[in-house]
Amino acid sequence: KRSKMHQCSVCLKIFPRPSGLNTHMNSHSGAKPYKCPVSSCDRHFAVRSNAKRHLKTHGINPSLMESPSQGTNFMVGFEEPLVNHHVHDAGRPPTRLRWIPHSLATRT
Repeated sequence: KRSKMHQCSVCLKIFPRPSGLNTHMNSHSGAKPYKCPVSSCDRHFAVRSNAKRHLKTHGINPSLMESPSQGTNFMVGFEEPLVNHHVHDAGRPPTRLRWIPHSLATRT
């Protein structure tokens, strides 16, 4: 099994998959290839999972938006976030939006 491992040429860390090594190399190069797709956000990430987690701060659940056919491209769809008006003053916009699945939002 050791022969199938992939080793970083910089720090000698070992990865079982070449994709893990590729992601790790971003930490050495400083590359941040995953840009947040929200037009008003300029955040970039070195790790795809961190970029996906960040989307939740915009009220987007990437696991519901992606299809397996998209491969390694970081593309998501959008839906309007639902805001619970009982959480903030009605006269001011909320300081933080929370993503609520439509299945829960439509419950009575």
